[in-house]
Amino acid sequence: MRTRTFLGFAGPSILVMVGLMAVPFGLTIWLSLHRLTFRGEWLWGGFGNYEFILTDPDFWRALEFTLVFCAVTIPAKILLGFVTALALQRMGTLARTLFIACMLLPFIVTPVVGTLAFSWLFRDFGVVNYWLRDLGLGVNWWANEANSRTLVMLHYVWHGTPFATLVLFAGLQTVPRDEIEAAIVDGAGFWYRLSAVILPYLRSLIIFLALMMIMDAYRVFDSIAILTRGLNGTESLMYYNYRVALVDNALARGYAIACLTVLGILVLLIPFLVNTWNEQKALR
Repeated sequence: MRTRTFLGFAGPSILVMVGLMAVPFGLTIWLSLHRLTFRGEWLWGGFGNYEFILTDPDFWRALEFTLVFCAVTIPAKILLGFVTALALQRMGTLARTLFIACMLLPFIVTPVVGTLAFSWLFRDFGVVNYWLRDLGLGVNWWANEANSRTLVMLHYVWHGTPFATLVLFAGLQTVPRDEIEAAIVDGAGFWYRLSAVILPYLRSLIIFLALMMIMDAYRVFDSIAILTRGLNGTESLMYYNYRVALVDNALARGYAIACLTVLGILVLLIPFLVNTWNEQKALR
């Protein structure tokens, strides 16, 4: 493709990305190197904001929870989404339509409404605790760190699994039927067909899902703000940023946290980006 043709197609998108992403991010970096006075003046502060944040124990606790949150919820959503997608393939058209309609409810409703509805399930009067009490396992989900973290992660998996299911179900439709049928004729069992035929075709799609989920999970805020308000060890980096910038009224430090958050996301994405780059080079 000629350079002029490429710029003609990609130029508008590049301009939009520069205007909506590069410029604001550059301004964020510049503001993070300043401090805001009570008179509304931005004075040069160097790396003082970063020094304060990196020596703040609350920042490291928020980072630890965010990384644990990503490590637990992302594999859980992909695994549950894949299992559900396999189940959808075995359903009839009517049953599949009804199941997808019900499954999409947590994903379609606004985050605030969905989180509130989810929290009611785990209250003292909620369905979940009603069943647990019948089993002699009554749980106060807001009592300690382990319970609160579990509640937040359960909500994230509950809310995000429908998206993973739909993406993987669409991916399953692209797997060549003749290869699956050939494996069946050769006597291959379900697990062998899954590992040798289906998963290789879905590998790129699963990597794409993981990339999307890392960026989303690393910025989790809404569910934490509603469910736990960052208490009991559930303060994520985004909630920490909100607390420092708006509650503690340290806006410049909030900009510095935002820069560190973007840097952390890039570090987590590097292995996936390198793998994608290598795959594209191999296809040339």
